[in-house]
Amino acid sequence: MARKPAWSCAHLFGIRCAAGIFVAAMCWRRALLCVRLHADLQGGRLEAVTSIWSTSDVESRHRFSYWRDAVCQAILNVDAEPQGAENFEAQISGRILGSAKLACFVSKPHQIVRNRSHVARSGESGYLVSWQKAGRSQIIQGDASISLEAGDIGVIDVERSFRVDFPTPVSRTLALIPRRPLEERAPWFRRAPLARIGVGEVFGRLASEHLACLSDHPMNSSSEADLLVENICNLLALATAPGELGREIAGVPAETVLAFCRKNLRQPDLSPRMAAFHLRVSVRTIHLRFQQMGTTFGAWVLAERLETCRRALENATLARQSISEIAFDCGFRDISHFSKAFKRSYCVSPRDHRASMLPRPEH
Repeated sequence: MARKPAWSCAHLFGIRCAAGIFVAAMCWRRALLCVRLHADLQGGRLEAVTSIWSTSDVESRHRFSYWRDAVCQAILNVDAEPQGAENFEAQISGRILGSAKLACFVSKPHQIVRNRSHVARSGESGYLVSWQKAGRSQIIQGDASISLEAGDIGVIDVERSFRVDFPTPVSRTLALIPRRPLEERAPWFRRAPLARIGVGEVFGRLASEHLACLSDHPMNSSSEADLLVENICNLLALATAPGELGREIAGVPAETVLAFCRKNLRQPDLSPRMAAFHLRVSVRTIHLRFQQMGTTFGAWVLAERLETCRRALENATLARQSISEIAFDCGFRDISHFSKAFKRSYCVSPRDHRASMLPRPEH
């Protein structure tokens, strides 16, 4: 009589692991096929593609490891730990919209952790805007801690370690937005990156509506999504502004001020008063915007005009134009002031710089 092979614990463990990997791989393959099919149906507009991961597709014993990978794929590189012994269930959907990543999820209680190694490995940056649609959560980052109830919004700096506890079943919408547009409108996030916006805040409610629009409605282009993200940044700035000073600064984005100044750089009468008049803000707001950028209005304008002149002096097609004409064309009124400022900035006179950069005429 043939003897049955003796299976060791190691063999059985290996078979179970292989089976689990196979199941997870088949689920990931199905998700990818859904994404590709959706992309084909949408004419290849990848910014509108939604990927969906659900633990219902996985055996109970593999669900949490599957969920951990799903969260990393959908929104951010993190670790996840269960809370309680009950059967874990969760679903998350994620998509990329312009410069932002969006995810919506429902789940049973668990914990999310992002530590220094996650930050170092992922290369992800920006702020995570979390709209608590149902349930409760507590977010801890450094020495700060906030609690979110249904309707609240939390803002987290993803370049710093944090922990999120979900003690109850939860439903959330998350948006990973770029750092620059929010910090330009709300520079106070550089000092205190963890913030809570209560459900009663009018600007918070408007931000929630924008997040709902991003998650529920298809975008025709990435520019539409980026415009909504900019509006969300404006609303978050208004909702978190520290008093009237912050609200005044948040009223006009730095990019708008700089765009106006660049457009009128050649105008000799460009001034804070002129910018304030055309942008419909106070002169104080203009000065505060440049102060946020670590400079002054006058220093920025001078540096931009000098750089424009430097490029013109290096341009062979403008070789017949005199240095004075170039300086006046760039907004300078006094050639002596221009020459001194140029030499102070570039350690060479305008004439010598032009001579060193342009080829000498042949005799």
